Amino acid sequence: MIRNAHFALVLILCAACKKEEPPPPETQIVAPAPEAPKPAAAPAAAAVDVENLPVEEDFEAEAEKEVTASNLNQKLDALEREISAE
Repeated sequence: MIRNAHFALVLILCAACKKEEPPPPETQIVAPAPEAPKPAAAPAAAAVDVENLPVEEDFEAEAEKEVTASNLNQKLDALEREISAE
């Protein structure tokens, strides 16, 4: 009995999922659109020398001299203001 109920349920679900595709729309011949003017050439991207980019290690010695335990919060606030201003 339960097997028959499951079988009927599967049949109903399969029938409900039948996808009907609409007929294809009629094709119309349309004249081609005029060509848009070509945009001006974009300037070439600047070459970046990856070897000379500043990295964290370049600033560590300077930061160790400038930032102390007594002025840590002041320096942090200054950095946050600088970042939020951008």
